Amino acid sequence: MSMDQFLAESLGIVEAAKNNEVVIRILGGFAIFIHADHCSDCRQLQMSLGRLGEGKPAFTDLDLIAYSKQWNKVRDVLESKVHLRPDRMINALYGSTRLVYYHPKENFPVDVFFDKLDFSHEVPFGEYKKGRLELDYPTLGLADLMLEKLQVHAINRKDLIDMIVLLLGHDLSEEESTDRINAKYISRTLADDWGFWYDAVQNLGHVKSLGKQLLEEGKMRENHWKEVEGRIARLESAIEVESKTEDWKVRSRVGTSKQWYKEVTDL
Repeated sequence: MSMDQFLAESLGIVEAAKNNEVVIRILGGFAIFIHADHCSDCRQLQMSLGRLGEGKPAFTDLDLIAYSKQWNKVRDVLESKVHLRPDRMINALYGSTRLVYYHPKENFPVDVFFDKLDFSHEVPFGEYKKGRLELDYPTLGLADLMLEKLQVHAINRKDLIDMIVLLLGHDLSEEESTDRINAKYISRTLADDWGFWYDAVQNLGHVKSLGKQLLEEGKMRENHWKEVEGRIARLESAIEVESKTEDWKVRSRVGTSKQWYKEVTDL
């Protein structure tokens, strides 16, 4: 399936949900790809760094997020309207928190998570009509996409490239916006969870290391890296100055002597 086809199929699923008053949003690296549609330099960087497949499919599965209060409606839309094929065994075992489907023709998997992402650290999205999924369309909002990447403990090159692209294409703000990253929300989220904060700060350091390497290798333009580097510095500053909760302070005393992240396993 070509990128254009994959995009059309993915947007079709979210659109079908919207037409049936069901809130579903795209997340992950594909959502960041979608958010780069206004930024030709971002897309060029994704291509030049091999984030878009280098001759192979750039994205082989689709990750979605929905609200558990709409669980029945989500299943009805995906099975009766979009005609995705359910993985009945996985859905029977894990269906309260995650549903897995397959595209009827191309057979790529579609994962649907509910209310939160719970991997190395938890990224919550709230409840139906009170949550964060409605902040943007057809993807998660920019701050939540950033948190999704920052929560990864064993981060990889693709995740780092995704954050570079996200920061190249979007400035920071202190409020919700569809075209700026809400640094205030990110810093407040991390101020309540020392483990999440620690991995996020480490990951921003990894982003800086990769960016400098790309600059030295001539794989990233100097003006682009200065833009990204400046935004990282501002985000780091916002995270640093945000007042920390008592839970954060208590856990910080233990530090890394106790495991601060969850082990992530595949289904």
